[in-house]
Amino acid sequence: MLKPCSYRAWLALMLFISTAASAAQMTLDEALTQAEHYSADLSANLHQRQALENQADSAMQLPDPKLKFGIDNLPVGGNNARRFTREDMTMQRIGFMQDYVSSTKRERKADAFRAEAASTAAGYQNVRARLQRDTAQAWLELALAQQAVAAAQKLLAESERQIAVQRAAVAGGGSAGAVLDGRLVVIDMRDALTDAQRDVAIAQARLTQLTGLAQIQTAGPLPRFERLPADPTVLAEGITQHPEILQARREAEVSQARAAQSAVAAIPDVGVEVYYGKRDAGRDDMAGIMFTVDLPLFQSQRQDKDHAADQARTFEANDRLALTMRDHTAQLDTLVAQYQAAQTRWLRQKDEVLPLQTQRLQLTQAQYRSGGATLAELLGARRALLASELNENRAARELAQSWAAIRYLIPQEKNL
Repeated sequence: MLKPCSYRAWLALMLFISTAASAAQMTLDEALTQAEHYSADLSANLHQRQALENQADSAMQLPDPKLKFGIDNLPVGGNNARRFTREDMTMQRIGFMQDYVSSTKRERKADAFRAEAASTAAGYQNVRARLQRDTAQAWLELALAQQAVAAAQKLLAESERQIAVQRAAVAGGGSAGAVLDGRLVVIDMRDALTDAQRDVAIAQARLTQLTGLAQIQTAGPLPRFERLPADPTVLAEGITQHPEILQARREAEVSQARAAQSAVAAIPDVGVEVYYGKRDAGRDDMAGIMFTVDLPLFQSQRQDKDHAADQARTFEANDRLALTMRDHTAQLDTLVAQYQAAQTRWLRQKDEVLPLQTQRLQLTQAQYRSGGATLAELLGARRALLASELNENRAARELAQSWAAIRYLIPQEKNL
């Protein structure tokens, strides 16, 4: 039987193992892969495309034949009413009917479904691009927010140790006011730590929403978000491959396919019926064949109008394609400008403000050790350094968000 202390140690070990198992270690590439596997949008898009492809195959087939049977020429009045054997023309009739739709019309209808399937496939890439962007942004936000928590915890621990030393000095006759001032500074630093922990929780919730995994811990190196994914000129040249532009182009092709379908709508459908009629004994059986043909007598008011409407929708789709290209060109310029501004702010915080705050803290520590600075001044310098580190972290997060928005304008098969 386990001793009480051993039992408590065993419980603590099991709790640690359980907590570690529930926290998923995930690199950026793994997060992107998991998000695609978990996405219901991508799955729905695939099913929609499969449905359209099946409809395209079905559209190439002739309509199902029809079985026709019944009674012809049954008397309803007179002495022979409702009698099947008195009239020469009364017969039991059975036959088959088949409608023949022009192969051209069937091909055009199938082409329209295939164009819709291609548009849906372009939509799949659009969903992938948005999903990769959102997942990368959430992963980067979590990774950088965790760095902010670690920095805040480190500086807060140093300050609390300093407060503990000062309390001991008060017990020996030191100033109590310095301890009170120091505690106020520490409270401000705890608030900063709470805000950083909140940001971690929010980023984890967002990443869980995208991947379906809880308590994710980022792993692996960060991508090189301190530089643009490519030269702005290269990015501008690749804007034509943006999935929304490709989808708009596919939608224009759908409109063209529908216009081609309506252009042949006036081709008549032909129906063929073959029947056999059985009459009463002593009378000859009968057989026959019948044809039906559509007569587009008012083509200018029906089929031509439908075709004109489809052509107008084609022009509309082309205009929307041009508008989409202009919008995404402006969007890219905006994203690059935002990235460059965020990069400048981050570099200023990292290369100018943080070194100055670090030098200030070192100087104040030296003065404190020599008696030339108070505890409040020392803690104030440490609080200022923490504020600068958090500002640098926020600037890095903003830069990373802009980087991900540019990097995943087009879905990536191999991630950084």
